[in-house]
Formats: sequence, structure tokens, C-alpha cells
Amino acid sequence: MEKLKNIGIQKIHEDTHISRAHIEAIFQENFEDMHGVQFNGFLSILEREYGVDLSDLRAKAKEHFGYVAKYMKPEQSTQMFKTDNKKRNLTLFYTVLGIALFLLFAFISTKNDNEEIAATESLQQTLQNSPPQLQESKIVQPQEQEQNQTLADENLTVSENNSSVVEQNTTQIEKKKEQIEVAPQPPKTQSGVLKIMPKSKVWVGYIDLQTNDKFQATSSDELLLDASKEWLLAFGHGNINIELNGVSHEFKTPKNMRFVYKNGVLKQIDVEEYKTYNGGNAW
Repeated sequence: MEKLKNIGIQKIHEDTHISRAHIEAIFQENFEDMHGVQFNGFLSILEREYGVDLSDLRAKAKEHFGYVAKYMKPEQSTQMFKTDNKKRNLTLFYTVLGIALFLLFAFISTKNDNEEIAATESLQQTLQNSPPQLQESKIVQPQEQEQNQTLADENLTVSENNSSVVEQNTTQIEKKKEQIEVAPQPPKTQSGVLKIMPKSKVWVGYIDLQTNDKFQATSSDELLLDASKEWLLAFGHGNINIELNGVSHEFKTPKNMRFVYKNGVLKQIDVEEYKTYNGGNAW
């Protein structure tokens, strides 16, 4: 031990990494802050590191820790054993109590189910044995019959009124259809026909210069005008044929074209001249 004291606490701590407090406790033979395994472990490190014999100190430590194990530990162990018994008894009590409550609940539920089943079977048996005459039938009172008859008469009146309204609407629609007319086609006269024959779909606007009535249509079908009247004509393109009294005039241009037909003569005109015939309007 003297050799270790001469080496010093700090040097031993640096070599073995044993804490200074434990090294000092070993020098002073103080066994209170360590248990037996830890103390013997430190002694083994010191003996191996510095080649010293610490058997005397080991014997003292064995005697000390043996005394503690003999006279101190049993009392603590007995106390812990008693505590465990108390917990175990409480656990057993709660387990038994839980089982008892479960069995009681199961018994009550089974009893209630059996009572419900018995009541249901009794009710079914009673219904099967009851005579058919006990079935209720709805009795219609005279006052209720009069109310039903009144409602039926009102429904019939409403139905007749609706039918009358539908017939009137249908008649009005048919009259309106009769009044609808397509752009009028002037009748043919003995003096001849002005026939317009588009080569493709084209917009045509034509004005009766005598009445200033305006008509227009977009179509690729032939358009027949009365050659006895005077007309102002406008076309969306010039890819058309115009036939007058059996003589056909062919035009081929993608541009707009305008004509005036007066005194049996068809004349191509420009926009300005067209406006003079049409009160200054381009259409």
C-alpha cells in the first residue's frame, strides 16, 4: 500500500481512470461508498498495473462486505418479500372480484334474453291463435264519403279545365304556324321571270323599289323574282348565274356584287349607286 501512496492519487487516476474519491477511499480502507464487487475490481486493477500485493486489504474488505451481507441485507429482503406478498394479495383480490362481476353480468344478460325470447314466442302464439274476425277494417263514415266525392269532383273539374287550356294553346300554336311565312316569292307574271341561281351558298338581299320592302336569304337554291317589278339586288359573292327571260348571265368573282333591275334591264352597279337607290343605305 505504501508503494501506491508514494505514486500518488493523481498519477494512479491518470493511469487507471479510477476516480480520485475511490482511490482515496482505498488508501483509507473506507468501504462504505463501494460495494464488494466494485471494491475487489479496483484492487485487481491496482495489483495488475503496479505489481503490488493487496491480499491483506482484500481480506479486510471481504470481512466487511460479508458482515453487511449477513446482518443488513436479510432485513431489507424480508421487507421487500412482505411488500410483494401484499401486492400479490391485492392482485388476486381484484382478479376474483372481476371474475365475479363478469359472471353476474353474464347471468343477468342471459336471463333478460330468455325473458325476451319467451315474450316474443308468447306474442307470436297469441297472434296465430286469434280469429280472423279480430282483424280491424277501416270503416268509412258518410261524412268522409261526401268529402271524398267532393275531392273527386274538384279533380275532374281541374282536369277538364286543363284539357280546355291545352286545346286552346294547341289551336293558337297552329294559327301562329299558319301565319309564319318564309321570305315571300313574287308570283310569276306573263312578262317573265328573273331567276337567280347561286353556284354555292350565298347571302342574297333584294329590295322592291316600288314598295321599298326588303327581303334576304342565305341559300344555294334558286330564287325566282317577278320580272315585271323593279329590283335592287345585293350578293355576298359573285359566283352566280342570273337568268332573265330565258337568257343566262354568268358571273365569277369572290367579291360582293350589286345590281339594279329596271324597265326589264339588269345592270351591275357599285356601292355609291346602290345607296342612291336605297336612300343612302348600304343595305
